[in-house]
Amino acid sequence: MADSGTLASRQRQIAAKTLHFDVSTGLKRVLGRELITTDEVAIFEMVKNSFDASASVVHLYFGDDEIVVADDGDGMSFDDLRDKWLFVAYSAKREQEEQKDFRNIASDRHLAGSKGIGRFSSDRLGGELVLQTRPKAARPGPIHRLRVDWSRFDKNSRQHFEEINVDYSETDAFELPSELKKVGSSLAHGTIVRISKLRDKWKRQTIASLKGSLAKLINPFGEAADHFRILIHAPDEAAEDKRLRAAASKVGEEPASNAIINGVVGNNIFAVLRGKTTFIEVAIEGDKIETTLTDRGEVVYKIREPNPYSHLAESGFKCEIYYLNQSARLTFARRVGLPSVEFGSVFLFRNNFRVYPIGEEGNDWFAFDRRKQQGYARFLGTREIIGRVDVFGSDKDFQEASSRNQGLIDTAAVRQLKKAVMEHCLKRLEKYVVPVSWADKADANTDDLSRLLTDPGRARVSNSVAGLVDDKQVELLAFSKRLIGLLNERSNEFESSVVALRSIASKIDDKGLLSKIDKAEERFEQLKKAEQEAYRIADKERKTAEAALERASAAEEETEREKRRSHFLESVINVDASTILNLHHQITIYSVQIAQKIQNLLRRTAGQQSIPRDLLLQEMEQIAFLNAKVQSITRFAPLATFKLDSEKIEADLPEFIADYVEKIAKTSTQRVQMEVENDHPGMKKRFNPIDIAVVIENLISNSWRAHARKIRFEMKQPTKNILELRVSDNGDGLARGLDKDRIFEMGYTSTRAGSGLGLYHVRQVLGEMGGSIELMDTKGVKGVAFLIKIVGEKNAK
Repeated sequence: MADSGTLASRQRQIAAKTLHFDVSTGLKRVLGRELITTDEVAIFEMVKNSFDASASVVHLYFGDDEIVVADDGDGMSFDDLRDKWLFVAYSAKREQEEQKDFRNIASDRHLAGSKGIGRFSSDRLGGELVLQTRPKAARPGPIHRLRVDWSRFDKNSRQHFEEINVDYSETDAFELPSELKKVGSSLAHGTIVRISKLRDKWKRQTIASLKGSLAKLINPFGEAADHFRILIHAPDEAAEDKRLRAAASKVGEEPASNAIINGVVGNNIFAVLRGKTTFIEVAIEGDKIETTLTDRGEVVYKIREPNPYSHLAESGFKCEIYYLNQSARLTFARRVGLPSVEFGSVFLFRNNFRVYPIGEEGNDWFAFDRRKQQGYARFLGTREIIGRVDVFGSDKDFQEASSRNQGLIDTAAVRQLKKAVMEHCLKRLEKYVVPVSWADKADANTDDLSRLLTDPGRARVSNSVAGLVDDKQVELLAFSKRLIGLLNERSNEFESSVVALRSIASKIDDKGLLSKIDKAEERFEQLKKAEQEAYRIADKERKTAEAALERASAAEEETEREKRRSHFLESVINVDASTILNLHHQITIYSVQIAQKIQNLLRRTAGQQSIPRDLLLQEMEQIAFLNAKVQSITRFAPLATFKLDSEKIEADLPEFIADYVEKIAKTSTQRVQMEVENDHPGMKKRFNPIDIAVVIENLISNSWRAHARKIRFEMKQPTKNILELRVSDNGDGLARGLDKDRIFEMGYTSTRAGSGLGLYHVRQVLGEMGGSIELMDTKGVKGVAFLIKIVGEKNAK
C-alpha cells in the first residue's frame, strides 16, 4: 500500500492538469441531418429564424438545383455572424426570452426558436450554403456574405470542428435568382439563405405538401399572426397553377388552397367554418377562465369561472376547437383540397409558432383518442375536431423538445395545459355536441340552425346549458335568446324545458323571464285540462252516435270495402258510417278546445282596457292551429282509409305526401297548379296525418298569396333514412324588407294578408316529428323554395 505522502503528491499532479470537451466535425451531422428529421422540418427551422428576426415576409424560392429563403428581418452584423451565428449551439434568442415579460403578450412578438441549432437545417437540404445579410441598423452598409461547404465537415470525423473554415466576403447588393429581382430590389435589410447542390428533387407534390405544412406552422386559420407572411415562388409550376385556376373558374369556383403552388401560404378555413359548425373558445386571464360556445353563427352561451390552473394564469392560454359534422367535413375538403383528418386535429402554438408534430394525423398528444376508446358514442376524438391552442412563455414552462418531433418537454405548466384543453375545452364542447347535435342524426348534414330552432331542438339546447350553469362557481354572462326560451305549450318537451329554463333564469336573476315561465306553466295546465275535457265530450258524443248507428244498421249486412295501396279512395261514395264517426270525433275534440280557449282568453282579459299583443298572439296561435287541423280534416278525412280517432298511423311518409297532394290538395285548391315528383324509395314512419296536412296546406296557402301559378313538391333520399322534400313555387317570392332569419317566428309577417302563423306552425309540426324546414337560396330565380328534412325510424310501430 502506498504511503499517504505518495498519494497526496499524485493528487496534486492530477489537479494541476485541466481537461475540456473536444468537438469533432461530426457534430455538424448530428445537429443537422440527424437531428433535423425531414426536409419540411429543415424549412420550418429557417422560417422560424425569419420570424424571430422580426421579418414581415419570407420568400421561399424553389429552382432547378437551389432553394432560397429570403426575409426582410433585422439582419445580422459582422459581429453577429462571428459571435453568434458561427458559435455552435449558442442561442441569443434564449437569453432574450428569459428577459421577457410574458404578461405583456399582445404587444410583443415572442421568439419561436431558442436551441441555436436551426442554422444546421440547411445541411439537411443541400451541400452548400450561401448566407447574405445586412442589419437594419446599418443600412445602407455592406452586405455580409458567408459561404459554407458542408462536405468539408464530412471528410474526416477526427478533425476538429473549429478547424474547418468558412468563406467570408462583402457585397453591395443581394444576389438572387432572376425570378426574385423584384424581391431583391425591395430588401433594404434582412437575410437571404441560398442552398445549392440539393440532396433531393423538389417536385410539385413535395412543394404542395410543404405549403400545406407551412399553412399550419404559423398562420393556419387565416389570422394575420404578428403580421407575418410566407410566399412561395416555384417558376416551373406557374403554368400548372394557371391551368388549375382556369379550370376552376369555368365552374365558378376557386381552386383548393393547397392545389396552387405559387403565392401566399395560408387558408381561411376557420373563418368559413365559424358560420357552419359548432365551436368553443376558451381563454385564461389571471384568475378567471372565459368560455364561449357558438353554434353555426349563434352564440349559445358565454360563461366565466375561477381559473384552477396557476401555471397558466399569465400564459395567454387560448383554445379554439371546432366540431366537424358531416356538412363541415365536406366544406373543409372542398375548400382545403384534402380531408380534415389528413390536415390534422388540434394544433399547439407556443409564442405564435407551431409546436411540431402536435395535431398531425395520428398524433394523440392531448389523449383525445385514448379517451374516446372508452366510449365511442359518447366522446369526441381527433377525427371529429380541429382547432388550435395558444400559449406564451419561456423555456422554463414550455420548452420544445430538441428532436423537433416530440412536442413539449414535460413540466408542471405543460401538464396543466393538457388538463385545461381536456377539461375546459374538449369536454365542454362535448357536453353540448353529444346531447344536442348527436341526438338528431339529420343535424350532421346541416350547416344552419334549422333543426335546432324547432321546439325539440331548443329543448335540447336549454337542457345542455342548464346542466352547465348548475354550478355556483359558473357565472352566466350571456346566452342565445333564439335557442333558449319558452317552448309552445303543446310541445312534447315543454315540461322538461321549463325546468331547464327556470334554472337558467334563476342563475342570472331574470325576474321577467321567471314571470313568463310562471304564466306559461299556467297556460300549460289550462291546455291539459282543455284537452282532457275535449276528449271526454267527444267520447261521450261518439258513444251516443255509435249506439244510434247500431240500432239503425242492425239488419244491414256489412260490406267490405275494396282495399287500395293508396291511403285515399277515389271517391266519397264508399264512405262508411265508421269513417263519418271518426270525422265527427276529431272535429268535436278540436272545436271543444277552441271554444274553451276563447272562454279562457275572455276570462283572463275581463275588465282590461287593452290586451298585450304577446298575450293575444299566444292565445290566437293556439286557436289558429286547432282551426287549421279542423280545416284539414274537412278536406281529407272523408277520403281516408285509416281511422282518425288514432293520433298517429304507421305508413310510407313520402307516398302519403304524394297521395295527399295529388288526390286532396289538387282537388280542393284549383287556384294553383301542383306537381309532385317522388324519387324517394320509401320510408316507414309513425306520424299524425293531420299534421302533414297542416304543413302542405300552409305552404300552398303561402304560394297562393304570393300569386304563384305553380308549386312543385320534390322528394328525394340524400342519405339513408332521410326524406328530403323541396317545395318551390313561381310566385313573387319573399316580400322586400323581410328578415329571412325571422320568417318562421310566431307572428312575423310583412304582408297585411298574412298572420305570421303559417310558417311557424309548419316548423312546429315538423319539429315534433323530427323534421326541419329552411329557406333555400333560389339564386335569382322567381319564386321561393323551402327544404324540408325528416328523419325516419329504424323500427316504426
